[in-house]
Amino acid sequence: MYRLFVTAALGAALVLPTAAHASSDQVLGGWFGNWHPPQVVEEKMQAGAGVLTDSAVFSWSFAGVQNPVCAMTQKSVCQDPGKISTQDLRRAIAGMAGTTVWASHIDLNYSRARELAALLKNRRQRNDLINVLVDRTVRVGADGLDLDWENFAFNDGSSTWASTRKPLNKTVRRLANKLHAQGKLLSVTVPVGSSPLTTSGRPRLGGGYSVFDWKRLAAKADRLNLMAYDYSFSAPGPIGPHYWAKQAVTAATRAVGAENAKKVIIGVPLYGKSWPTPGRGGQAVVGKCPSSWKPKSIESTFSVTALQAPELAEENGAKISYSAKSGESTFRYSEKVPGTYRKQIGPAGKQRTVTKAKECEVSRTVWFGNRRTVIKRAKLARRAGIGGVFAWNLAATDEALFEKYREKWGDSLPSQ
Repeated sequence: MYRLFVTAALGAALVLPTAAHASSDQVLGGWFGNWHPPQVVEEKMQAGAGVLTDSAVFSWSFAGVQNPVCAMTQKSVCQDPGKISTQDLRRAIAGMAGTTVWASHIDLNYSRARELAALLKNRRQRNDLINVLVDRTVRVGADGLDLDWENFAFNDGSSTWASTRKPLNKTVRRLANKLHAQGKLLSVTVPVGSSPLTTSGRPRLGGGYSVFDWKRLAAKADRLNLMAYDYSFSAPGPIGPHYWAKQAVTAATRAVGAENAKKVIIGVPLYGKSWPTPGRGGQAVVGKCPSSWKPKSIESTFSVTALQAPELAEENGAKISYSAKSGESTFRYSEKVPGTYRKQIGPAGKQRTVTKAKECEVSRTVWFGNRRTVIKRAKLARRAGIGGVFAWNLAATDEALFEKYREKWGDSLPSQ
Protein backbone atom coordinates (compact mmCIF):
# COMPACT_ATOMS: atom_id res chain seq x y z
CA MET A 1 0.00 0.00 0.00
CA TYR A 2 2.82 2.39 0.94
CA ARG A 3 4.74 1.63 -2.28
CA LEU A 4 1.61 2.07 -4.38
CA PHE A 5 0.94 5.47 -2.84
CA VAL A 6 4.42 6.76 -3.55
CA THR A 7 4.37 5.53 -7.14
CA ALA A 8 0.99 7.07 -7.85
CA ALA A 9 1.99 10.41 -6.34
CA LEU A 10 5.09 10.88 -8.45
CA GLY A 11 3.26 11.95 -11.57
CA ALA A 12 0.17 13.61 -10.20
CA ALA A 13 -1.12 16.13 -7.70
CA LEU A 14 -0.76 14.82 -4.18
CA VAL A 15 -3.91 13.17 -2.83
CA LEU A 16 -3.76 11.51 0.56
CA PRO A 17 -6.11 8.78 1.72
CA THR A 18 -8.97 9.89 3.92
CA ALA A 19 -8.50 9.03 7.57
CA ALA A 20 -10.96 6.67 9.20
CA HIS A 21 -12.13 8.66 12.20
CA ALA A 22 -12.21 6.76 15.46
CA SER A 23 -15.54 6.74 17.27
CA SER A 24 -14.06 6.80 20.77
CA ASP A 25 -15.04 9.91 22.72
CA GLN A 26 -11.51 10.13 24.16
CA VAL A 27 -8.60 11.37 22.09
CA LEU A 28 -5.23 9.68 22.35
CA GLY A 29 -2.83 11.36 19.98
CA GLY A 30 0.27 13.46 19.62
CA TRP A 31 2.77 15.16 17.37
CA PHE A 32 5.60 13.98 15.19
CA GLY A 33 8.46 16.34 14.39
CA ASN A 34 9.51 17.07 10.84
CA TRP A 35 12.80 15.27 11.60
CA HIS A 36 11.19 11.90 12.31
CA PRO A 37 11.74 9.56 9.34
CA PRO A 38 8.72 7.91 7.68
CA GLN A 39 9.68 4.43 8.89
CA VAL A 40 9.53 5.56 12.53
CA VAL A 41 6.11 7.11 11.99
CA GLU A 42 4.86 3.97 10.27
CA GLU A 43 6.15 1.80 13.12
CA LYS A 44 4.37 3.88 15.77
CA MET A 45 1.14 4.00 13.80
CA GLN A 46 1.12 0.23 13.49
CA ALA A 47 1.86 -0.25 17.19
CA GLY A 48 -0.97 2.12 18.13
CA ALA A 49 -3.54 0.80 15.67
CA GLY A 50 -6.97 0.81 17.26
CA VAL A 51 -5.76 2.95 20.17
CA LEU A 52 -4.38 6.12 18.60
CA THR A 53 -7.19 8.37 17.42
CA ASP A 54 -5.16 11.37 16.23
CA SER A 55 -1.72 12.24 14.88
CA ALA A 56 -0.22 15.61 14.06
CA VAL A 57 2.95 16.37 12.17
CA PHE A 58 5.04 19.52 11.87
CA SER A 59 4.19 20.50 8.31
CA TRP A 60 4.75 24.21 7.77
CA SER A 61 6.49 27.03 9.55
CA PHE A 62 6.13 30.79 9.48
CA ALA A 63 9.19 32.18 7.67
CA GLY A 64 8.21 35.83 7.36
CA VAL A 65 5.63 37.84 5.47
CA GLN A 66 7.07 36.76 2.12
CA ASN A 67 6.97 33.07 3.03
CA PRO A 68 4.33 32.60 5.73
CA VAL A 69 3.65 28.93 4.95
CA CYS A 70 7.05 27.31 4.52
CA ALA A 71 7.11 23.53 4.03
CA MET A 72 9.26 21.85 6.67
CA THR A 73 11.59 19.12 5.44
CA GLN A 74 13.75 16.86 7.60
CA LYS A 75 16.49 19.49 7.37
CA SER A 76 14.02 22.30 8.19
CA VAL A 77 14.62 23.81 4.76
CA CYS A 78 11.83 25.81 3.16
CA GLN A 79 10.40 24.34 0.00
CA ASP A 80 7.33 24.76 -2.15
CA PRO A 81 4.45 23.12 -0.24
CA GLY A 82 3.16 21.80 -3.56
CA LYS A 83 6.16 19.51 -3.96
CA ILE A 84 6.16 15.95 -2.67
CA SER A 85 8.19 15.64 0.53
CA THR A 86 8.71 13.16 3.33
CA GLN A 87 6.19 15.25 5.24
CA ASP A 88 3.44 14.22 2.81
CA LEU A 89 4.37 10.59 3.22
CA ARG A 90 4.03 10.86 6.99
CA ARG A 91 0.53 12.18 6.64
CA ALA A 92 -0.28 9.33 4.28
CA ILE A 93 0.98 6.76 6.78
CA ALA A 94 -1.00 8.31 9.60
CA GLY A 95 -4.12 8.35 7.44
CA MET A 96 -3.71 4.69 6.58
CA ALA A 97 -3.51 3.86 10.27
CA GLY A 98 -7.01 5.25 10.79
CA THR A 99 -6.22 8.38 12.77
CA THR A 100 -7.45 11.92 12.36
CA VAL A 101 -4.46 13.65 10.77
CA TRP A 102 -3.51 17.21 11.70
CA ALA A 103 -1.06 19.32 9.72
CA SER A 104 0.68 21.73 12.10
CA HIS A 105 1.70 25.27 11.20
CA ILE A 106 4.52 26.37 13.50
CA ASP A 107 5.78 29.77 14.66
CA LEU A 108 8.69 28.99 16.99
CA ASN A 109 11.67 30.81 15.48
CA TYR A 110 12.73 33.50 17.95
CA SER A 111 14.40 35.43 15.11
CA ARG A 112 10.88 35.94 13.73
CA ALA A 113 9.50 37.35 16.98
CA ARG A 114 6.57 39.76 16.52
CA GLU A 115 6.45 39.21 12.75
CA LEU A 116 3.39 36.94 12.73
CA ALA A 117 1.64 39.24 15.20
CA ALA A 118 2.27 42.17 12.85
CA LEU A 119 0.97 40.17 9.90
CA LEU A 120 -2.28 39.32 11.69
CA LYS A 121 -2.89 43.03 12.30
CA ASN A 122 -2.80 43.68 8.56
CA ARG A 123 -6.19 42.69 7.18
CA ARG A 124 -4.99 41.88 3.66
CA GLN A 125 -2.00 39.86 4.85
CA ARG A 126 -4.14 38.09 7.43
CA ASN A 127 -6.69 37.04 4.82
CA ASP A 128 -3.93 35.92 2.46
CA LEU A 129 -2.45 33.72 5.19
CA ILE A 130 -5.84 32.24 5.98
CA ASN A 131 -6.48 31.40 2.34
CA VAL A 132 -3.07 29.78 1.91
CA LEU A 133 -3.45 27.69 5.07
CA VAL A 134 -6.87 26.44 4.01
CA ASP A 135 -5.62 25.69 0.51
CA ARG A 136 -2.58 23.77 1.79
CA THR A 137 -4.64 21.78 4.29
CA VAL A 138 -7.05 20.73 1.56
CA ARG A 139 -4.28 19.99 -0.95
CA VAL A 140 -2.34 17.63 1.28
CA GLY A 141 -5.49 15.83 2.37
CA ALA A 142 -5.06 16.39 6.10
CA ASP A 143 -8.20 16.17 8.21
CA GLY A 144 -7.42 19.36 10.04
CA LEU A 145 -5.04 22.25 10.61
CA ASP A 146 -3.24 22.72 13.91
CA LEU A 147 -1.94 26.20 14.83
CA ASP A 148 1.15 26.06 17.04
CA TRP A 149 2.01 29.75 17.26
CA GLU A 150 4.29 29.95 20.30
CA ASN A 151 6.27 33.09 19.53
CA PHE A 152 3.32 35.14 20.78
CA ALA A 153 3.82 33.76 24.30
CA PHE A 154 7.55 33.13 24.51
CA ASN A 155 9.34 35.63 22.29
CA ASP A 156 7.06 38.56 21.42
CA GLY A 157 6.94 39.89 24.97
CA SER A 158 3.95 40.32 27.28
CA SER A 159 3.62 43.98 26.28
CA THR A 160 2.30 42.81 22.89
CA TRP A 161 -0.32 40.39 24.15
CA ALA A 162 -3.27 42.76 24.44
CA SER A 163 -2.83 44.12 20.91
CA THR A 164 -2.31 40.66 19.39
CA ARG A 165 -5.27 38.97 21.07
CA LYS A 166 -8.04 40.55 18.96
CA PRO A 167 -6.51 39.91 15.50
CA LEU A 168 -5.64 36.38 16.63
CA ASN A 169 -9.27 35.77 17.58
CA LYS A 170 -10.38 37.12 14.19
CA THR A 171 -7.91 34.83 12.43
CA VAL A 172 -9.11 31.73 14.25
CA ARG A 173 -12.76 32.60 13.65
CA ARG A 174 -12.28 33.07 9.92
CA LEU A 175 -9.97 30.07 9.59
CA ALA A 176 -12.49 27.84 11.35
CA ASN A 177 -15.31 28.99 9.09
CA LYS A 178 -13.29 28.42 5.92
CA LEU A 179 -11.94 25.05 7.02
CA HIS A 180 -15.36 23.84 8.13
CA ALA A 181 -16.76 24.81 4.74
CA GLN A 182 -14.19 22.40 3.24
CA GLY A 183 -15.00 19.63 5.71
CA LYS A 184 -11.79 20.25 7.65
CA LEU A 185 -11.07 20.82 11.34
CA LEU A 186 -9.08 23.42 13.29
CA SER A 187 -7.10 23.03 16.48
CA VAL A 188 -5.23 25.71 18.40
CA THR A 189 -2.26 24.67 20.54
CA VAL A 190 -1.54 26.95 23.49
CA PRO A 191 0.93 27.07 26.41
CA VAL A 192 -0.04 26.98 30.08
CA GLY A 193 1.34 29.43 32.62
CA SER A 194 2.89 28.31 35.91
CA SER A 195 -0.25 29.48 37.79
CA PRO A 196 -3.27 29.03 35.50
CA LEU A 197 -5.67 29.72 38.39
CA THR A 198 -5.86 32.74 40.64
CA THR A 199 -5.76 32.27 44.42
CA SER A 200 -9.57 32.45 44.39
CA GLY A 201 -9.78 29.66 41.81
CA ARG A 202 -10.69 31.79 38.81
CA PRO A 203 -9.02 30.96 35.49
CA ARG A 204 -6.36 33.41 34.40
CA LEU A 205 -6.86 34.69 30.86
CA GLY A 206 -5.02 32.26 28.60
CA GLY A 207 -3.89 30.30 31.63
CA GLY A 208 -1.41 33.09 32.29
CA TYR A 209 -0.56 33.86 28.65
CA SER A 210 -3.30 36.40 28.04
CA VAL A 211 -2.60 36.67 24.31
CA PHE A 212 -4.63 33.46 24.04
CA ASP A 213 -8.29 33.89 24.98
CA TRP A 214 -9.20 30.27 25.62
CA LYS A 215 -12.94 30.94 25.73
CA ARG A 216 -13.07 32.69 22.36
CA LEU A 217 -10.64 30.28 20.72
CA ALA A 218 -12.55 27.21 21.89
CA ALA A 219 -15.83 28.73 20.73
CA LYS A 220 -14.65 28.58 17.10
CA ALA A 221 -11.91 25.94 16.94
CA ASP A 222 -12.58 22.21 17.20
CA ARG A 223 -9.73 21.59 19.63
CA LEU A 224 -7.83 23.55 22.26
CA ASN A 225 -4.57 21.71 22.97
CA LEU A 226 -2.97 22.65 26.29
CA MET A 227 0.82 22.25 26.30
CA ALA A 228 1.05 21.09 29.90
CA TYR A 229 4.79 20.55 29.87
CA ASP A 230 8.06 22.52 30.19
CA TYR A 231 6.99 23.43 33.73
CA SER A 232 10.57 23.03 34.95
CA PHE A 233 13.03 24.70 32.66
CA SER A 234 16.09 26.32 34.21
CA ALA A 235 16.36 24.05 37.26
CA PRO A 236 15.70 20.32 37.84
CA GLY A 237 12.08 19.37 38.34
CA PRO A 238 9.15 17.56 36.74
CA ILE A 239 8.47 18.38 33.08
CA GLY A 240 4.71 18.59 33.43
CA PRO A 241 3.70 17.68 36.99
CA HIS A 242 0.29 16.12 37.42
CA TYR A 243 -0.85 18.63 40.04
CA TRP A 244 -0.14 21.44 37.56
CA ALA A 245 -1.92 19.60 34.74
CA LYS A 246 -4.98 19.33 37.00
CA GLN A 247 -4.90 23.10 37.53
CA ALA A 248 -4.60 23.63 33.78
CA VAL A 249 -7.63 21.43 33.10
CA THR A 250 -9.65 23.18 35.81
CA ALA A 251 -8.71 26.60 34.42
CA ALA A 252 -9.55 25.57 30.86
CA THR A 253 -12.91 23.99 31.63
CA ARG A 254 -13.95 26.99 33.70
CA ALA A 255 -12.81 29.34 30.95
CA VAL A 256 -14.45 27.60 27.97
CA GLY A 257 -17.62 26.43 29.73
CA ALA A 258 -19.32 23.06 29.83
CA GLU A 259 -20.46 23.36 26.21
CA ASN A 260 -16.85 23.35 24.97
CA ALA A 261 -15.14 21.22 27.62
CA LYS A 262 -14.80 18.28 25.22
CA LYS A 263 -12.71 20.46 22.92
CA VAL A 264 -10.03 20.74 25.60
CA ILE A 265 -7.12 18.33 25.11
CA ILE A 266 -4.43 18.08 27.76
CA GLY A 267 -0.83 17.74 26.60
CA VAL A 268 1.52 15.17 28.08
CA PRO A 269 5.33 14.96 27.90
CA LEU A 270 7.01 11.88 26.47
CA TYR A 271 10.39 13.48 27.00
CA GLY A 272 12.59 14.76 29.77
CA LYS A 273 15.64 16.82 30.58
CA SER A 274 19.04 16.26 32.17
CA TRP A 275 20.13 19.21 34.31
CA PRO A 276 23.34 19.90 36.20
CA THR A 277 22.39 19.27 39.83
CA PRO A 278 22.77 22.64 41.62
CA GLY A 279 25.67 22.85 44.03
CA ARG A 280 29.15 24.23 44.60
CA GLY A 281 30.50 26.06 41.59
CA GLY A 282 27.16 25.64 39.89
CA GLN A 283 27.06 21.84 40.05
CA ALA A 284 26.90 19.33 42.91
CA VAL A 285 30.14 17.44 43.50
CA VAL A 286 30.02 13.71 44.26
CA GLY A 287 32.72 12.11 46.43
CA LYS A 288 36.10 13.58 47.36
CA CYS A 289 37.16 16.78 45.65
CA PRO A 290 39.12 19.86 46.80
CA SER A 291 36.81 22.45 48.38
CA SER A 292 38.06 25.15 45.99
CA TRP A 293 37.43 23.02 42.89
CA LYS A 294 35.30 24.48 40.13
CA PRO A 295 34.29 22.82 36.87
CA LYS A 296 35.97 24.15 33.75
CA SER A 297 32.54 24.45 32.21
CA ILE A 298 29.07 23.29 33.14
CA GLU A 299 27.40 21.12 30.53
CA SER A 300 24.11 22.71 29.65
CA THR A 301 20.72 21.10 30.06
CA PHE A 302 19.84 18.66 27.33
CA SER A 303 16.66 16.82 26.37
CA VAL A 304 16.01 13.09 26.30
CA THR A 305 12.99 11.18 25.04
CA ALA A 306 10.95 8.75 27.11
CA LEU A 307 12.85 5.96 25.36
CA GLN A 308 16.31 7.48 25.82
CA ALA A 309 15.98 8.30 29.54
CA PRO A 310 15.99 4.67 30.78
CA GLU A 311 18.98 3.96 28.54
CA LEU A 312 20.84 6.91 30.08
CA ALA A 313 20.05 5.61 33.57
CA GLU A 314 21.25 2.10 32.69
CA GLU A 315 24.48 3.39 31.14
CA ASN A 316 25.29 5.22 34.37
CA GLY A 317 24.05 2.61 36.84
CA ALA A 318 21.33 4.93 38.13
CA LYS A 319 18.10 3.79 39.75
CA ILE A 320 14.89 5.32 38.39
CA SER A 321 12.20 6.30 40.89
CA TYR A 322 8.60 7.27 40.20
CA SER A 323 6.91 10.27 41.76
CA ALA A 324 3.19 9.67 42.18
CA LYS A 325 2.68 13.36 42.97
CA SER A 326 4.14 14.55 39.68
CA GLY A 327 3.29 11.46 37.66
CA GLU A 328 6.84 11.36 36.31
CA SER A 329 10.09 9.49 36.81
CA THR A 330 13.44 10.81 37.97
CA PHE A 331 17.01 9.72 38.64
CA ARG A 332 20.47 11.11 39.30
CA TYR A 333 23.77 10.06 37.85
CA SER A 334 27.32 11.32 38.02
CA GLU A 335 30.02 11.97 35.47
CA LYS A 336 33.63 13.08 35.57
CA VAL A 337 34.30 16.59 34.36
CA PRO A 338 37.54 18.59 34.16
CA GLY A 339 38.06 21.53 36.46
CA THR A 340 40.58 23.44 38.52
CA TYR A 341 41.32 24.07 42.18
CA ARG A 342 43.61 26.40 44.12
CA LYS A 343 46.50 25.05 46.17
CA GLN A 344 49.12 26.76 48.29
CA ILE A 345 52.68 25.61 47.81
CA GLY A 346 56.08 26.58 49.25
CA PRO A 347 57.51 26.90 52.76
CA ALA A 348 55.73 28.73 55.54
CA GLY A 349 55.82 32.46 55.07
CA LYS A 350 56.67 32.12 51.40
CA GLN A 351 53.63 30.25 50.19
CA ARG A 352 51.99 31.08 46.92
CA THR A 353 48.72 29.98 45.39
CA VAL A 354 48.72 27.97 42.21
CA THR A 355 45.89 26.64 40.08
CA LYS A 356 45.87 22.93 39.36
CA ALA A 357 43.77 20.84 37.00
CA LYS A 358 41.68 17.95 38.31
CA GLU A 359 38.73 15.83 37.27
CA CYS A 360 35.92 15.45 39.78
CA GLU A 361 32.60 13.65 39.70
CA VAL A 362 29.55 15.87 39.47
CA SER A 363 25.86 15.10 39.66
CA ARG A 364 23.13 15.49 37.05
CA THR A 365 19.38 15.20 37.63
CA VAL A 366 16.89 13.82 35.13
CA TRP A 367 13.11 14.09 35.09
CA PHE A 368 10.98 12.60 32.34
CA GLY A 369 7.46 11.60 31.39
CA ASN A 370 6.68 8.10 30.14
CA ARG A 371 3.81 5.68 29.62
CA ARG A 372 2.75 6.01 33.27
CA THR A 373 2.49 9.77 32.77
CA VAL A 374 0.24 9.27 29.74
CA ILE A 375 -2.06 6.82 31.53
CA LYS A 376 -2.33 9.07 34.60
CA ARG A 377 -3.19 12.03 32.42
CA ALA A 378 -5.71 10.00 30.42
CA LYS A 379 -7.46 9.19 33.71
CA LEU A 380 -7.52 12.91 34.52
CA ALA A 381 -9.06 13.71 31.13
CA ARG A 382 -11.84 11.18 31.66
CA ARG A 383 -12.60 12.33 35.20
CA ALA A 384 -12.64 15.99 34.16
CA GLY A 385 -14.87 15.40 31.14
CA ILE A 386 -12.44 16.86 28.62
CA GLY A 387 -11.58 15.47 25.19
CA GLY A 388 -8.43 13.47 25.87
CA VAL A 389 -4.64 13.68 25.75
CA PHE A 390 -2.03 14.68 23.18
CA ALA A 391 1.63 13.75 23.59
CA TRP A 392 4.88 15.35 22.58
CA ASN A 393 6.17 13.34 20.90
CA LEU A 394 4.62 10.23 19.41
CA ALA A 395 7.97 8.91 18.22
CA ALA A 396 8.82 8.27 21.89
CA THR A 397 5.91 5.88 22.44
CA ASP A 398 6.36 2.15 22.92
CA GLU A 399 4.10 -0.87 22.57
CA ALA A 400 3.74 -1.12 26.34
CA LEU A 401 1.86 2.19 26.40
CA PHE A 402 -0.68 1.02 23.85
CA GLU A 403 -1.04 -2.36 25.55
CA LYS A 404 -1.72 -0.65 28.90
CA TYR A 405 -4.24 1.67 27.27
CA ARG A 406 -6.05 -1.28 25.66
CA GLU A 407 -6.02 -3.12 28.98
CA LYS A 408 -7.63 -0.23 30.85
CA TRP A 409 -10.07 1.11 28.28
CA GLY A 410 -10.41 -1.58 25.62
CA ASP A 411 -14.20 -1.70 25.97
CA SER A 412 -14.49 1.98 25.02
CA LEU A 413 -12.21 1.77 21.98
CA PRO A 414 -13.68 1.73 18.47
CA SER A 415 -14.03 -1.72 16.92
CA GLN A 416 -11.58 -2.58 14.15
